[in-house]
Amino acid sequence: MPNFNSENPGTWFYFNPDDESQGGVCLRELSSDENRRIEKLTTKHKKKIMRGQLVDDVKVDEETASKLRWHFCITDWKEVSLDGQELECTNDNKVKMMKVIDFVKHVVDSLETLTGMNKSLEEARAKNLLSGLNGNLTNQTVKPA
Repeated sequence: MPNFNSENPGTWFYFNPDDESQGGVCLRELSSDENRRIEKLTTKHKKKIMRGQLVDDVKVDEETASKLRWHFCITDWKEVSLDGQELECTNDNKVKMMKVIDFVKHVVDSLETLTGMNKSLEEARAKNLLSGLNGNLTNQTVKPA
């Protein structure tokens, strides 16, 4: 029986996979619940009349939405420094580091890898579930009433 865990602690992605002592970033995939919460906080809907029709005018605070996404996705880091100064993994420092192109590339590439790993895992689970169901259906004998 599969054992699912509701916690989402994150996965470590090291800057040098052959030498973890050089540091890395612990990341987690943005959950749909968290994404909805961020959208609710950063999106404003306003009805207005345009050319005689009522339309939904949507304004999104992209800067705040990005900050909230990074705060959620980056859970920790090791050996991260900016301009020679080692930084703690705080929300303010996450904002600073997300302005550094090389760091952003590492985070984005790692999140893509994480998303791919999770997608592959979900596909394997679905395939196992389907084959289990098919096996159960083909192995059952139907008795006439």
